[in-house]
Amino acid sequence: MHFLAMNAPHNKLRVPLYRLRGTKIGKNVFIGPGCFLEESRPDLITIEDNVSLAPHVKVITHDSSYHGIEPRIPIIRGRVIIKRGAFVGTGSIILPGVTIGERSIIGAGSVVTKDIPPNSIAVGIPARVIKKVDEEIENILKKMEEHNVKKDKKV
Repeated sequence: MHFLAMNAPHNKLRVPLYRLRGTKIGKNVFIGPGCFLEESRPDLITIEDNVSLAPHVKVITHDSSYHGIEPRIPIIRGRVIIKRGAFVGTGSIILPGVTIGERSIIGAGSVVTKDIPPNSIAVGIPARVIKKVDEEIENILKKMEEHNVKKDKKV
């Protein structure tokens, strides 16, 4: 079922298939094609309402790297929670035990190793907060307004 969910041609098929696997998914969630939502423990993933996962996002809930080298060390497992209204950019990787705060944006290709506060923009490897969402929205709106004023003057 995991292969089907990852490769389903439309979000209307992907979301129900991931739910059938045990992932908790809220309303109005978009999961892009090729997303890998933990194969062995999908039940440890919660995706709240109005979240968007761009294509090829990976959400991982276990780490067996130390166990593979030293069997006395148990496999590490951790819940991943993606809070309401968050956006995770293409190719990002979310590691075990991470919570992404409400209305946060994770930049494309980021590796999220620790919690991201609400209303934050985080990018990089490892992901780090670089801005607040509300501040960036104001900057974008201001630039749009300036652009429209300049455009109007040319007409």
